[in-house]
Amino acid sequence: MLNNYNYLVLISAVSGMFCFSPSVRAVDLTPELHLHGYATAGLAKLSGNQGTTYPDPKKTEAPVIRSDISSEYDSVVGLQLKYDLNDRINLVTQMYVAAENTPETRYTPKLNWTYIDYQFNDEWALRSGRFAFSTYLWSEQLHVGAAYPWARLPPEIYGQQGGLYSVNGVALIYKHIFGDWLIRVQPSFSEENLNVYQLNYLKQLAVSLSNDDLTLHVGSGVTDINLDPVFFTSLASAVDGVLTQKLGYSPAQINQYNWALQASIKLKKMRAAFSDMGFIYDDAQWFAAAEISGLRFSGVNRDYNTGYVSVGHYFGKWLPYIIFGQYKEVNLDELDAIPAPGNVIYKTIANVKERTMSVGARYQLKDNASLKFQADRIDGFNGKFRSGLFVKPKASAAIPSTLKSAYIYSVSLNMAF
Repeated sequence: MLNNYNYLVLISAVSGMFCFSPSVRAVDLTPELHLHGYATAGLAKLSGNQGTTYPDPKKTEAPVIRSDISSEYDSVVGLQLKYDLNDRINLVTQMYVAAENTPETRYTPKLNWTYIDYQFNDEWALRSGRFAFSTYLWSEQLHVGAAYPWARLPPEIYGQQGGLYSVNGVALIYKHIFGDWLIRVQPSFSEENLNVYQLNYLKQLAVSLSNDDLTLHVGSGVTDINLDPVFFTSLASAVDGVLTQKLGYSPAQINQYNWALQASIKLKKMRAAFSDMGFIYDDAQWFAAAEISGLRFSGVNRDYNTGYVSVGHYFGKWLPYIIFGQYKEVNLDELDAIPAPGNVIYKTIANVKERTMSVGARYQLKDNASLKFQADRIDGFNGKFRSGLFVKPKASAAIPSTLKSAYIYSVSLNMAF
């Protein structure tokens, strides 16, 4: 089995091989079979040593960033095969290897996409199989570091997906060119089964309008979610720690409270609604991107609003940039459905407004390869029990965090062909 060091060596070797090859482009294995690939070899470090991790491991499949230097959070290698069966039908499959926070599947290759496209004509197509979750602006480039200038996609949005990268279903795709513009509309119907939740009857609509310099995007999705009982366990442990340490509850009182808590929480057929809108502008002199997103749940699960804006300017092969991001949990009055005093405790835990400011630079080694440097400052914790996207060890989960700000330092080598 790969360890952390061997994993970095493997990813670096793959990245370096393609970065410094004389010419790298999609490989035509046969006239009908085409190979594409991407790789990122990254290092990241979280400042300080307060036992914190970033982001919440329950919200991402990737290992978290800690105070020691790690290659696992950003590093990934992926391959995609496209087979043109005829002029109307093509088959696509994409697999990738990235470290996970589940030890038993830590470096197991994952099937990202596998679908069949049927092209009715130049404008209409039907897609069936496993394909990208399409609501967000960067949904189809989640693991492709070469597709964006930053060290990683802003975690305020893309750290909240909990492994929801792909879905199984059908999609109708409409494309139309008018003048210099391309409009793309994709309604879809799908489902997905993840470690701690299951999505049923997921209905999405993604619309984009683009030209050579500008892409505009709007996406939305509605689904029924079945939550794993581990969700209740996580909620109960957060409240039980305070009841025991602060209010002196006995084990019998804790058990009695947990029965009432469980009765107030709906784990089946919870309604969830995703929304997203954003843009990307890149004219080879200026780069700008922004995105705002929201997620709303029925019941007592926390809702949130997130977003970011980024601006950069090209200086030859260099693209320095800044990013401002924010994550805010909202509609906390819905938590009043939790039996007292847990409702007050959980509101305190959930009342998070986290802000991120990042500075970085991308150096373009070749058309298909780049080197990136980034420093992030994350603050706005305000001494809350749970510091936004940061998580403290379970042993101290009931103790308010003293963390006011933290820094993440990252460097990565990225390529794609």
